[in-house]
Amino acid sequence: MMVLPLVSVALFSCIQDEPLNAEADILECNLSDDKDILLTKGDTIRKVFSNEENISILVQPGSDLTKRSPKFILTPGATVSPESGSEHDFSDNKVVKYVVTSEDGEWKRDYFVSYNSFELPSLFHFDNYKLDRSGKYQVVYEVVDDVEVMGWWGSGNPGYSMASSSGPEGYPTVIIDKGYQGTGLQLVTRSAGSFGSMVGMPIAPGNLFLGSFNVGMALKQPLKATCFGLPFAKVPKEIKGWYKFKPGEVMTDANNKEIEGVDDYNIYAMFYENTDEKGNQVVLDGTNSSTSPYLVLYAEVEKGEPTDEWLPFSIKFESRNGKTIDEKRLKSYGYNFSLVFSSSRRGDIFQGAVGSTLCVDEVSIICE
Repeated sequence: MMVLPLVSVALFSCIQDEPLNAEADILECNLSDDKDILLTKGDTIRKVFSNEENISILVQPGSDLTKRSPKFILTPGATVSPESGSEHDFSDNKVVKYVVTSEDGEWKRDYFVSYNSFELPSLFHFDNYKLDRSGKYQVVYEVVDDVEVMGWWGSGNPGYSMASSSGPEGYPTVIIDKGYQGTGLQLVTRSAGSFGSMVGMPIAPGNLFLGSFNVGMALKQPLKATCFGLPFAKVPKEIKGWYKFKPGEVMTDANNKEIEGVDDYNIYAMFYENTDEKGNQVVLDGTNSSTSPYLVLYAEVEKGEPTDEWLPFSIKFESRNGKTIDEKRLKSYGYNFSLVFSSSRRGDIFQGAVGSTLCVDEVSIICE
């Protein structure tokens, strides 16, 4: 007759003895109140990496930053001071220090938050990366005026993480020590294993692009998972850089069946209107990056020869859809620009050769 009460007491004791959380991290910034000034409109959730302490929020030049109130999602039980959602003056490059305290009160962590109106640089060295919060793969970032700027580059690494247990160096997109000058970017077409074959995605081409990757769409609509472009107030004329490429040995299709042909890499760029006729946001993705009616300029590398040596490449922009540049739209950041690299030209439809390797470095945007 006393069994149930004793069990209840034991369970209660276990609950009481459960240790409090010792983590003191900001996981995400909720910027819904800033959606009208963000550099990438609509991107109101800013993920924070586990080794990131300087949080830079990218906004459009000329934005009023005197009264901003970012909100934070913390590790369970943690608290932050100043309070999440409190109002602060971030104008004139001011930095606000936030201190996160763990649930158990034993640990504290300092974060330094700023609002920055950085322009996209015109030269990319591919020198910087961090591991994502899980430590599984590399995330490429830029440094502008000594500030680490996350969120400009996207890749398929998050999607690959669902099918792989390899270390960071085994992912499709990585930074390597031996670039053309210093470090460089390496993109490798990888096998997605049995899981990838089961869902009709047997390969994972290495890719990197200016924009973001929506991991929630990776399995349902993989082409829509790649969201291309960032606001840009200059008119691009040409892309130059250095590359090496070695194709994999066996071409396969989306059914993982061997097909004829030799794999090829791809480098392309787009410049497009980022709002429609009604003012709604436009973001190009893998389904329409070369066919959208909102395209204004487009550039793509022609088929290249494999090379073990670093060689220069150059691609020039051509007009699309008979459109011309609207100076008023340009000054108000009404155009998006994206630059895309891929180790398999037809990797978007899962055709390619495992092992195809594209290396790129010292890539510059030549503007009018």
